[in-house]
Amino acid sequence: MGNDIYSASTQTSSGNQTSAEPQLLGAQPLLPPYAALAGATALIIGAVAFYSLGDSGPRKADHSNDVTGNAVFVVPADKAHGTFTVLPSNFQQSPGSVLVQLHMPEAEKQRVAEKLADGTVRLAAVTVWDTMAEDGDMVELNAAGFSQRVTIMHKPVTFFLPLNPGGSVNIKAVYDGGGGVTLGVSTITGKLALPILAVGQSVEIPAL
Repeated sequence: MGNDIYSASTQTSSGNQTSAEPQLLGAQPLLPPYAALAGATALIIGAVAFYSLGDSGPRKADHSNDVTGNAVFVVPADKAHGTFTVLPSNFQQSPGSVLVQLHMPEAEKQRVAEKLADGTVRLAAVTVWDTMAEDGDMVELNAAGFSQRVTIMHKPVTFFLPLNPGGSVNIKAVYDGGGGVTLGVSTITGKLALPILAVGQSVEIPAL
């Protein structure tokens, strides 16, 4: 792909609150330098990463050198710090306000709740956006055996997902509005250069 931080492989394939449960805002635009998560309860990712390449223009999805089809571009762990922010323990213990915002069927939300209860997964936040024209690009967030499809907007938006700390999250391009799926992902360590994805291609990011 011309960017040596990645390795690629291919796959064949209402009023007063009467409950003590914490309340979490819905998907929100990123507010620099930090976004507030449920008021002052927690801080969402602060430093916004931006799609950055050293050449003179945007790079198209690479269909050479066998990097085609369902290629997976792996982000090294040292480039991925802070991509996923694990929510505070009160949201892990009373996850209702987060579960309602997950982009998955109710049965899957219930399964997430069960896995939270037995400690198998943790709820986290990730901030993504379309780095180029807002043209309806859609990605699939795959982690801990769960999938969510979200449309990425030009303005960064934070979504919630279950994950296995120490595992990884696969973000797959599922719809291209034109010119490739141009995905931006926020970290706490500066700019993260991502390849422009063709439908079926994905980026795998460690959930540190």
